[in-house]
Amino acid sequence: MKPIILNEAVETGRAEKSQDIAQQLKSKMDHLKLNFFDLKKGGVNYTAMKGSEAFEAYEAATKSLAVFDLKTLATRQAKLAFWINIYNALVVHGVMALNVRKSVKEVSSFFQVVSYNIGGYTFSLDDIEHGILRRNKKKHSLARKPFPTDDPRKDFIVDRLDPRIHFALVCGSNSCPPVDVYEEAAIDEQLDLVSTGFVNSDEVMLEKESRTLKVSKLFKWYKEDFGGTEGLLDFVVRYRYNPDDKAFLKNNAGKLHIVYKDYDWSLNLV
Repeated sequence: MKPIILNEAVETGRAEKSQDIAQQLKSKMDHLKLNFFDLKKGGVNYTAMKGSEAFEAYEAATKSLAVFDLKTLATRQAKLAFWINIYNALVVHGVMALNVRKSVKEVSSFFQVVSYNIGGYTFSLDDIEHGILRRNKKKHSLARKPFPTDDPRKDFIVDRLDPRIHFALVCGSNSCPPVDVYEEAAIDEQLDLVSTGFVNSDEVMLEKESRTLKVSKLFKWYKEDFGGTEGLLDFVVRYRYNPDDKAFLKNNAGKLHIVYKDYDWSLNLV
């Protein structure tokens, strides 16, 4: 499957420090966030963004990614912030570049083909999510691992899988969490914040009378990342605000009926 690479390589001989590239790109993403993202509802104003100076500046900044030195991402925090930001920005870029109107499902294999050249390597959305951030795990049981044994991109995999990423990665759909821009220095606090927001949203609903817990399909698709059903419940208990809900979940853990909500793939429009 041929990748659709959305950033062009910079001209030969151009030299930029990777730290400067990352900072410039984040600055452009912050500008997009400020002007076109609705952080409360989770939507994006793609119509207003298209053709804007802010988006053109972001597109121009992505070209430098081709000479980014991925080895400069030395810490877990740096890797998480960088790759989550790149993933979310690439989704938005893909929606814009491929003229998606109603759903990313309009583009065949959207997550497998929409890609950036980063440090001379091609990374698709699936490569970033399942290869880098999920530590080379299969997308589903019938899929192959993103990176084969001899793939040099394996050198850039995060040190450990953090299930909180699933509430930071935004797939361009209504059932996704709100899009944000992440900071290396505050990444753990931000991941706790988005996890708390998601667990206390309509995507996680507890019906005590029927002992039913209705949760997003993210918990089904990535149950292994949470540590199975027991880990899933522990995660919900950890981030649930209501102390009565926490107690109920702990006391009824073996009696709960878990229902996975339908996933709305409609484009996350404002």
